[in-house]
Amino acid sequence: MALTLSCDHPDVVSLDEFIDHVHSSVDLRDMDSIAAAAPMLRGLANDRDMVVQRLNRQIKQQFRSQSVASAQVIYLGEGRDFYVRANLWPSNADVAAGRVYQDQFAYHLAHDHNYNFMTVGYHGPGYVTEIYEYDYDRVEGRVGETVDLRFLERTHFSSGMVMLYRAGRDVHIQYPPDDLSITLNFMISTPDVRLRGQYFFDLERRTLLDHPAELDGSRRVSVLKMAGHVGNGNTQQLLDDLSRQHPCRRTRLAAYESLVQLDPAAARQVWEAACRDPEPLVALAARQRLTAGPE
Repeated sequence: MALTLSCDHPDVVSLDEFIDHVHSSVDLRDMDSIAAAAPMLRGLANDRDMVVQRLNRQIKQQFRSQSVASAQVIYLGEGRDFYVRANLWPSNADVAAGRVYQDQFAYHLAHDHNYNFMTVGYHGPGYVTEIYEYDYDRVEGRVGETVDLRFLERTHFSSGMVMLYRAGRDVHIQYPPDDLSITLNFMISTPDVRLRGQYFFDLERRTLLDHPAELDGSRRVSVLKMAGHVGNGNTQQLLDDLSRQHPCRRTRLAAYESLVQLDPAAARQVWEAACRDPEPLVALAARQRLTAGPE
């Protein structure tokens, strides 16, 4: 389950010190090693000026331009295969009054993450979260697929509290805090993250609800869908290569679909090839297309 880590660090840890510590002492592929960095993350949260200084800099930069982006995230710094950010969590009153959109902050929406990350409460009362567990390797990735979700706990993630979330294991649903809150997040961005799926879940039905639009895989699928409508002969060759070789199962399925979109006469040949894909997500979809016949 997501770990709540009891730790304290009375001193202030600077952002540079935290980044240097991760580089020298943390194995980003080992959960125990990541967890051992909790006191340093807690010490980083003792720097009460860090976020506001970065916020001031961001405001100065943005207000010199014609457009100003509203964002939940303030990036603080980065290192090799990781970065540190501050997350803003608007209050329940802000959401109720329509000043922010709750789906922008994934409130009331159960989701997992395709990366490991550790978080600490930095400012404000913090949000309430419910945490579930599932096994990523037992999910094919089909929207509507039944998922074995196991409830673990409901907790109030308050200031100074540190939690470690596991990629493809921990699912949580967050509720708006009573007042604006800020967390600091130590985000692991090893190369495998770009290929892992991430999901929204329907807790009542215990099913896979959707894929986040901002996910790398979702962006790839969007581009390939466009290719299926406007592509040419060169596009077909690119799609054929992706359908056979790309390591992401959603990307391979989207490549097959776009190949059929470009050349409907070759649909049976394309789907027969897709039936040999090692991932059930692709092979099952291919068999369904063959069974359904031409549209």
